[in-house]
Amino acid sequence: MTDFTTNRVRGIVFVLVFVLVSAAGGCATIAKAAFSQPVVTLRDVRLGAVGFDGGTFEVLISVYNPNDFDLDATSITYSVSVDSAVIGTGNTAQRVVVAARDSSVVTLPLRVSWATAGPAGQSLMRGGPVLYEVKGEMKLASGVGTMTFPYDQRGRFSTLGRH
Repeated sequence: MTDFTTNRVRGIVFVLVFVLVSAAGGCATIAKAAFSQPVVTLRDVRLGAVGFDGGTFEVLISVYNPNDFDLDATSITYSVSVDSAVIGTGNTAQRVVVAARDSSVVTLPLRVSWATAGPAGQSLMRGGPVLYEVKGEMKLASGVGTMTFPYDQRGRFSTLGRH
């Protein structure tokens, strides 16, 4: 082959590679744009064990998937506040698959120190209504890669009246 032909073939190969890489990146961008964030809501807070220095709770959240495809949550981080005071944080590597247009309940273990929780923990233990916030990040595996999205759920909760 002549130098002209070799350079022309290299140019065509370069253009084809560029087009393929751009198309793949474009598909990922379009797929991410078509993704709707899951909706996280507080379902319940259950008291586990109680001791002199603290207690354990199970925080149950509902994760609704508004998409037309399954979501695979590979990790969840969370922080729980009562009456604006952070009473506990945690993370879980519990794998959760949420079917398309369906929801799943996820149990988050929470260890609370009475010294840290203060009046907020006392309100929760008495069963009266409290203002709560559950926030964190959920890491999702999908066909377009791994995405992390924040969630923040606030409201009023009563262990007696079940919000």
